[in-house]
Amino acid sequence: MIKQTEILPIYSIIPLLKRHLLLNDNAILEAEPGAGKTTLVPIALLEEPWLNNRKIVMLEPRRLAAKSAAQRLSELLNESIGQTVGYRIRHETKISKQTRIEVVTEGILTRMLQTDPSLEDIGLIIFDEFHERSLHSDLALALCLQGRSLFREKSPLKLLVMSATLDTQSLEKLLNTSRIHCSGRTFPIEIEYGNLTLKQDQILPTIITQIHHALLNHEGDILVFLPGQKEIRTIKSRLEEQYNNTQLEIVALYGNLAFSKQQEAIQTNKHNRRKIVLSTNIAQTSLTIEGIRIVIDSGLSREAIFDPNIGITRLHTRKVTQSESIQRTGRAGRTAPGIGYRWWSQEQQSRLEAQPTAEIYQMDLAPLVIELARWGVDSVNELSWLDTPPKAHVKQAQEQLVQLDILKDDSFILTPLGETIASLPLDPRISRLILAANSVQSQQLALKLASLLSEKDPLQQIQQSDIEKRLSWLSKGTDNHTRQHKKLIHQLSKQIQLHSHYQDDNVFHEPLETARLLANAFPDRVGKRQLSKDDRKTSYKLANGRIADLPIEDSLNQSEWIVAIDMGSATTAKNEVIYLACDLPATLIETELTDKTRQQPHLTWAKNEDALTAKSRTMLGKLIIRESSLTHVSRQEISQCACQYIRAVGIHCLPWDNESRMLQERLNFLHENVSRTAWPSYENTLLLDSLEAWLAPYLEGTTHKNHLKKLNLKQILLDQLSWKQQQELSTLAPESIKAASGSNIKLDYSSNPPSLEVKLQEMFGCLETPKIGGVSVKIALLSPARKPLAITQDLPFFWKEVYPEVKKEMRGRYPKHPWPDDPLTALATHKTKRALIHK
Repeated sequence: MIKQTEILPIYSIIPLLKRHLLLNDNAILEAEPGAGKTTLVPIALLEEPWLNNRKIVMLEPRRLAAKSAAQRLSELLNESIGQTVGYRIRHETKISKQTRIEVVTEGILTRMLQTDPSLEDIGLIIFDEFHERSLHSDLALALCLQGRSLFREKSPLKLLVMSATLDTQSLEKLLNTSRIHCSGRTFPIEIEYGNLTLKQDQILPTIITQIHHALLNHEGDILVFLPGQKEIRTIKSRLEEQYNNTQLEIVALYGNLAFSKQQEAIQTNKHNRRKIVLSTNIAQTSLTIEGIRIVIDSGLSREAIFDPNIGITRLHTRKVTQSESIQRTGRAGRTAPGIGYRWWSQEQQSRLEAQPTAEIYQMDLAPLVIELARWGVDSVNELSWLDTPPKAHVKQAQEQLVQLDILKDDSFILTPLGETIASLPLDPRISRLILAANSVQSQQLALKLASLLSEKDPLQQIQQSDIEKRLSWLSKGTDNHTRQHKKLIHQLSKQIQLHSHYQDDNVFHEPLETARLLANAFPDRVGKRQLSKDDRKTSYKLANGRIADLPIEDSLNQSEWIVAIDMGSATTAKNEVIYLACDLPATLIETELTDKTRQQPHLTWAKNEDALTAKSRTMLGKLIIRESSLTHVSRQEISQCACQYIRAVGIHCLPWDNESRMLQERLNFLHENVSRTAWPSYENTLLLDSLEAWLAPYLEGTTHKNHLKKLNLKQILLDQLSWKQQQELSTLAPESIKAASGSNIKLDYSSNPPSLEVKLQEMFGCLETPKIGGVSVKIALLSPARKPLAITQDLPFFWKEVYPEVKKEMRGRYPKHPWPDDPLTALATHKTKRALIHK
């Protein structure tokens, strides 16, 4: 029996939704904030005939939202949680044989699908708050669609996607259905724009000012949206300095907060004090916090963005999108009229991005690849996705999982270890850490490390990276924080007890074992200390190729080798900053990481060196473990290294002589003037770009600069031509042409058109300008002293218009040489008049 409640907008579309699901397997419900979709839709559909007494599973994006939704549903049924309505969240389950509505977090559904792809006892899956586009929800939807097509032909699994703000066009196409829209029910909300243009470091002071203004001018509790914990702590500290506990109740709300503290933050204020909730985007959707009448929005959201090139996730602070800002402000009107503060302008609001980017484009896809491998795909394209996972991210995930011994090669095939890891509801690295244990003591240490890595760093404030300090804190601590970790250790132990059995303890030394376990879980984060001129930090090069820094005050800064467990930086930062690490004895690299190293020949020929240097390197990722001289190198490797040297120094380092340069120029002339396709370009830049194609075969024994000097470049260039081209070359671009005197005169192809220097008398009787490749040659007509008299590409014009003047001037200066009145009928010669007479 449903408990009587206020009439909510969702009631108006329930009949339409029921009819739609009776006739269709998929439905999309776009319900505006306050419509009541989360708490009323599951109950309204519980007795539908197509459900046939099977369960409804509803996904919520966060643990707090899942538990709150289950609580609200149970209250509407006048029942306790665990009866008709139950929930399953991380490390906590409350269901019974009576349970027919299960509210779960998204990862739980993925586990259910992997265990039973048919989901025979489930009739409907509801994807709530789907606009958040989490990686798990996208994966679960894709698995549901394929699982249904393979196993549920007779009684199809029905899917209902619900959201407050969602671009439904692509979703409608994927599910082959149209959306059902439901208006919301929120009380009037006045939005106050600050019309400011602020930098990020100016926003927090403005937020504090807005809080003061709201406290003075409006009634009700205040919800403040901030990007992260750091900002929450800053605002909380400043408010507590100005207001004592009798005036205000100031609480934080964020994802890593203890679950009990999260629940306290959203519960009704019992102390008759105004409450200020300082929250990340965890309160953006799903949750209704009683008493909130005022929302102050920082306009910022912090999200994790994975860089597949280096395998590191960075936190990035960005502007909110339009949909996010609407949802945030909507929190003020859930129970009464409210007001929303935005420091920016209405015009700036209209220019915000419409929707946030789906996590599938920004997250580490290693967990997704494991799930796909466990599902049994050969390619991500086998599933129907709302957004297909990016190829580069998938490839990087596969490479990482191969390094962790979870996948075979770059495939979707799990190793035996990978099969075990895939069955654990843990991050792949955490699972790898635990399963690297080789004794009872080792496993207990691994569980401690896993608990520390699964939660917020308990000693973040000490600004020391050593993991051993955390282990010491965990062993000695007696406060609530350490008790929470010990509870998590117990939960982890229960989850993995079937996977680890040891007969005898090995010799155990905790710091050494800590390093061994972490090196197995983070082989790509093994780092070697680098020489640095900066005395404020110690830099380490990591196996993934990244440079990461430790402050000089850090106790690990003298370690030669480390494992960088946690690090981060701004998106544009040159180096990472190490937050958590452990010392790594060099001996462990030889014993634990040998299977992850590879031998790699390394040939170098620096610009300022005369000869090639060959080394054999033992590599861990991009990290050099050791190197030694290499005695045997293949001819191909030598050739490749020589090409790199030539490219670095420049094409001029090759032994160009006049003949080879002229051949290059002739070939370029043919490319430009005869055929760009038949005759390729031999310009210097293109020759450098294509060294491997034309020069490499002649460099197979080239290990010294002196070897380069012996190359016959003219013959090498000729060898690039076919036999037919070599024959055509002398015709289309001859080295020389015969002057009218009979002399062979060399052509100059260094410029276009080709040029010719010839004594004027040798061109007597030449009626037409010579042509090469259809281009008139540029002729420099020389005096007997070989000084230019004229340059022309039009000999007929020269003889008629210019020669008469030249003849007048030159006849007196060079009387021994012929200067006939009619050069067109005169005998061409290179001799003097006297020599001609004696002849």
